[in-house]
Amino acid sequence: MFHRLHPFTALGFLLLALSPVFIAVDKPLAAVGLMFLAQVFAMLEFKKYTSQYQFALILFSAMSMGIFLDLWHMRWPWLTMGMLCASTAIIARQAFMQQFTYVNLLWVDSGLAFVSLGCYLTAVRDQAFAWDLWLAPLLPIGGALFLTYCYVQDARHIRKRSRFGYRVQVNTPAPDFELPDQDGHVVRLSDLRGTPLLLIFVRGDWCPGCHMMLRTYERNRARFLEKGVHVVGIGPDNIEVNRDMVERIGVAYRMLSDDAQEVSGRYGVVYNNPMLEMSVDYAQGIPLPASFLVDRDGIVRYVSRPDRVGEFLDPELIFGVLEQLPPSAQPAWN
Repeated sequence: MFHRLHPFTALGFLLLALSPVFIAVDKPLAAVGLMFLAQVFAMLEFKKYTSQYQFALILFSAMSMGIFLDLWHMRWPWLTMGMLCASTAIIARQAFMQQFTYVNLLWVDSGLAFVSLGCYLTAVRDQAFAWDLWLAPLLPIGGALFLTYCYVQDARHIRKRSRFGYRVQVNTPAPDFELPDQDGHVVRLSDLRGTPLLLIFVRGDWCPGCHMMLRTYERNRARFLEKGVHVVGIGPDNIEVNRDMVERIGVAYRMLSDDAQEVSGRYGVVYNNPMLEMSVDYAQGIPLPASFLVDRDGIVRYVSRPDRVGEFLDPELIFGVLEQLPPSAQPAWN
């Protein structure tokens, strides 16, 4: 239960709700400080939970700060516009991952980030230094610029790696493997033959977009069960991290630990990004997000790709493939 509480985000909403009290008692700097802290707390849990709560707090706290600073320093509407653009740039790709994916519409969030910087520079131009006016808005603006830079450079590496598809293609046998799940129980792929399988490769617990992908498939879990599909997640983190992640983001299927990245390498869903690799400690690079639908005979019938808009977040495509699966043939696993 504790994993679902989002403690820092809840505290951020409380601080944001208290800020009008300090405005009413003529403590404007304290009010701005509370809005700033609300932003900090939302961003602390942005990667951990990646939920609507963080999205809402980032947007509301930034907008509240922008509106108040504009009115207090008579700079309307520049900071309001800047904070709206910055907060939207931070949350848009994660909130609408099905449309944006990891590589599309990069001009939207990066453009919003630069517009927010332009609005900020216009607001502080010819103004005497005041920490609330000059420094407080830099958190969402800096966050927007940093995130959009990360998106752009990561998209270049993803496109390069996924241009010709993964090593495992449609109508080929799914390579067998065995990996431990979040409870330490070993799962062998060939032991599950006779049942359609959906293998979901994620980049790791550090990846907000992967949280969105896992939740998308979790929302469709009942439909997969109706079709007799066994859903299995595979990630590069260890057993303990996977256990914490599935409890925290609320998914009920197995999450397998491929911490040596042997399976992701065998399926060809690993790429290199030197910038990301400085912040994670994985064996062979960064896994690509991917879904493989394997029929009851061990043949891959569907493969998603992150460079196709919305594909890896649209389970409807998989249900369409399920309806067209051929009759059972000779098992492909040895």
